[in-house]
Amino acid sequence: MGQQDQKYILAIQHNDTRGLQAIYQVFYPRIQRFIQQNGGSLADAQDIFQEALVIIFKKIKSGNFTLSSGFYTLLYGICRNLWGNQLQKKSRTEVTLLSDYKYTIEPGFESLIEAAEEQQIFWDAFKKLSTDCQQILQLFFAKVKMAKIVEEMQLSSVAYAKKRKFQCKEKLVDFVKADTRYLELTQN
Repeated sequence: MGQQDQKYILAIQHNDTRGLQAIYQVFYPRIQRFIQQNGGSLADAQDIFQEALVIIFKKIKSGNFTLSSGFYTLLYGICRNLWGNQLQKKSRTEVTLLSDYKYTIEPGFESLIEAAEEQQIFWDAFKKLSTDCQQILQLFFAKVKMAKIVEEMQLSSVAYAKKRKFQCKEKLVDFVKADTRYLELTQN
């Protein structure tokens, strides 16, 4: 756990106003964006964020709390579960997991959240690519041979298709690296 993560935990544990304000300032905009991009309102985002902090507070006070990765990873995972649970309730779908189970910090929990976040970052970056880049990369990821890609996309040559695929991959990597969520994950 990083020194900054420890400061966030201590701020929650001791109900430190300045520390809590720092948590809101650093993390709330990203959680708000996530909630709003997934059908929620500003009020939903505020409620989910507050509820996640309460859950973390209770976990800390229980005495069996250990943070094995970044604070944001934990916060994001709890907010994601809370929002998913709320969406299930809104759609009148029966909730199949007990609430306590969802917030149990088990080995591997953080890595699952990180993997989900990485996947979201990838697809958000992918959507920023031009249509032809998306098409080339989709064909490439599907292991379609270059000659077939040239034929399907009506490109001039295999050499050009390889060059274009390389350019598109580079652009995708640039979009991923420019994402603030990626920077957060790589700093943990």
